[in-house]
Amino acid sequence: MSRRALAALLTLPGLLLAAPAPAATPSAAAPSQGKPAGGFSIPAPTRTLLKNGLTVLVLERHGIPLVEFRLLIKAGSAFDPAGKEGAAALTARLLKRGTKMRTAVQFAEEVEFVGGEVEVRTGVETTSITGEFASRDLEIGLSLIADLAQNPAFTDAEFDKQKRLHLADILSQEDEPSAIAEQAFQGWVYGGHPYGKPQDGTRRSVETLSKTDITAFYEARFAPNNAILAIVGDVSAQQATQRAAHFLEGWKRRNVAELKLPEAVPVAGRRVLLVDKPDATQSQIRFGNLAIKRSDPDYFPLLVGNGVLGGGFTSWLVDEVRVKRGLTYSIRSALEPRRAAGTVSVSTFSRNATVLETINVALDQVARLREGSIPADDLDKARNYLAGLYPLRLESPDALAAEILNVEFYGLGADEINIYQKRVRGATAEAVKRAALRSMPLRDVAFVVVGPAAELKKSLEGLGPVTVKSVDAVIGGS
Repeated sequence: MSRRALAALLTLPGLLLAAPAPAATPSAAAPSQGKPAGGFSIPAPTRTLLKNGLTVLVLERHGIPLVEFRLLIKAGSAFDPAGKEGAAALTARLLKRGTKMRTAVQFAEEVEFVGGEVEVRTGVETTSITGEFASRDLEIGLSLIADLAQNPAFTDAEFDKQKRLHLADILSQEDEPSAIAEQAFQGWVYGGHPYGKPQDGTRRSVETLSKTDITAFYEARFAPNNAILAIVGDVSAQQATQRAAHFLEGWKRRNVAELKLPEAVPVAGRRVLLVDKPDATQSQIRFGNLAIKRSDPDYFPLLVGNGVLGGGFTSWLVDEVRVKRGLTYSIRSALEPRRAAGTVSVSTFSRNATVLETINVALDQVARLREGSIPADDLDKARNYLAGLYPLRLESPDALAAEILNVEFYGLGADEINIYQKRVRGATAEAVKRAALRSMPLRDVAFVVVGPAAELKKSLEGLGPVTVKSVDAVIGGS
């Protein structure tokens, strides 16, 4: 069993959250004390800016003898150079494959020897290096994370191996309609915006990547002044900050070019991308449009509206599309906030013969939400579900570390965690309607369907102009 799983089992609801708040240390910025909301209160982390520009956030949680490290670097797929899509993802793969101090085997053995965990993941906006160790192994964990971030080896042998594996992963997506639909939707809804780049790259773009490209990407984006380190767990704020400075202040500041994101332009009207998969007996469906930033005041009303629409098992989409009509086994709506424009979308699948019916019933529920005709019970269920789930999501150190990084990364208020429940419960029907009218797509919608074009194209033309692409065009980049 992993440390994260063990932490979740050992942490009873309310136990971790009820831990006493640590006193502020003289060596770091004093945290503001969050105001409880419904008995839920987390102190703001101690925040320190190191001399090299690295922001260090420390939150003491003494219920379990674990420490979680999360180093966030602003270096996701949105930063991939044109024609070099997949550079961020391949860089992340290579980071764990040896440093200038340790081979890949030595690094893995040192982590395993103390029972720790180290992972590297990349997304659209960031790359995260995470580590979880017993609190007694604080220095070992920090030294390993620091070595991985500062001293990647990028050997020829590992580059060739990881590139082959990455290409194999991309090729495997051709047999996964859901993965095809996700990648196609991002490109279809964002167009030429950096957020629309395929996170793993395409077969064609990755084949062009050289070790020089990876080294250049690392040197351009991986810098302490372009990163945030969160430390959460059984350690004092003063000790964690001091040890972070010891291991990471040698990381040299770099001039990091700011990515000036163009204004993301929402889809106007309705347009359909049909990805031809002739052998499919059922089709993957995605539709949506651009939505608000995470920092937008309408975020919480839209979040509650999404909960009513398709954010849980008792939502309208599940009830109308799955339960009443049996058109699918699974359907959901999702709000994906980002620093710039995020997305709001509906995801499902259906038999080929019922694809259009499934889409139209789902659109009816979007129209219903935009009209503001929300029964009080449905609104209360969504608010109570979201407000009640939030503390449970933050019980383990890794989840808390991720959340305080979100607050920092999105530039939210110091009390954002503590007022989450209050804002969710305060979302009125009128506010939800306003947010839905603004962001829930109905007349302006990007549709993606992955299925047999010969069988589906004519029926989908009723939604709007249909563009047909092959799977190879989406995954391969041809």
